Amino acid sequence: MLIGIRWKRVILAAVLSEAGVIAVLLTVVAIYSSVIAPDLSDAEYQRLGERVGYYVAPAAGAVTTFLMVLWLGRKLDARYVAHGLWVGLVSVILTVGFMVTARSEDRLMYGVAFVLRIVAGYLGGLTAQRRFGEPAAHGRRLAT
Repeated sequence: MLIGIRWKRVILAAVLSEAGVIAVLLTVVAIYSSVIAPDLSDAEYQRLGERVGYYVAPAAGAVTTFLMVLWLGRKLDARYVAHGLWVGLVSVILTVGFMVTARSEDRLMYGVAFVLRIVAGYLGGLTAQRRFGEPAAHGRRLAT
């Protein structure tokens, strides 16, 4: 499963997926703090950031992982699903340190986020294979 993997692209896609999560979180906090509730105290903004991270980051991680696997898949000619799974796994490895330092009540959500990233990598690989891979042989006549 390790042979034939384009590791530089896998690592780049995983790093970009994490950068995408950070961009989403910063955007949500910026919009909320400037448009929805501009008059919060610093402590309230701190709690807002924690809540946004808790509720938005898992979904954002899944979406950005999926999108990065599609990006990666454009240049592949085989092993789409394996590449997608590796992007999901590497993105989990990049963020697993946060789980160690997280509050105990937040660890379940980290586990959920990790599973979502791996599933998104798998689904991204399947989607990339359908979009960019060779057409399936279904319905073709075999030469006799």
